[in-house]
Amino acid sequence: MSNPIQPPGNYPSRPEELIGEPTVQTPPPPSVVNAVRLVVARVVLALVGVVVALGSQDALRAAMAKASPTLDQSSLDLALKVAVGVSVVSGVVFAIVWGLLARLLLRGKNWARIVVWVFAGISVATGLVGLARAANGLNLAVGLLDLCLDVAIIVLLARRPSSEFFGRR
Repeated sequence: MSNPIQPPGNYPSRPEELIGEPTVQTPPPPSVVNAVRLVVARVVLALVGVVVALGSQDALRAAMAKASPTLDQSSLDLALKVAVGVSVVSGVVFAIVWGLLARLLLRGKNWARIVVWVFAGISVATGLVGLARAANGLNLAVGLLDLCLDVAIIVLLARRPSSEFFGRR
């Protein structure tokens, strides 16, 4: 009696015509390379923001005291620590995520391109709101730089050579 779980005969694991030739890794087009360079620029800008947050604690404390004059010293210290901690952690996480996405873009992962589009699109939308609320000239300049980088990343990854590169995978 034969085994009902295993079919009789010698069957290949999959048909030979589906095996095909191995795909050749082609270098990314200039539009993808430039988009990755801009992503790296965004990472550097985020890390500079972390350093600025660490270095501007006195100014942040003064702004918090002015915004909420009823806070006592211990509450103000706690609020400052939380604000700086959130800035540092979010900046580092941002840098890691975008750095990984940049590597995946160079490898031709289409899902990474879609994630970058979504992140950059959200950043453009929030950046436009942030420009309206810019507190000073430096905030306005950094906000404009972020906005320009995000728009350029979206456009470069949407170009035809980029689409063909990601479509080959």
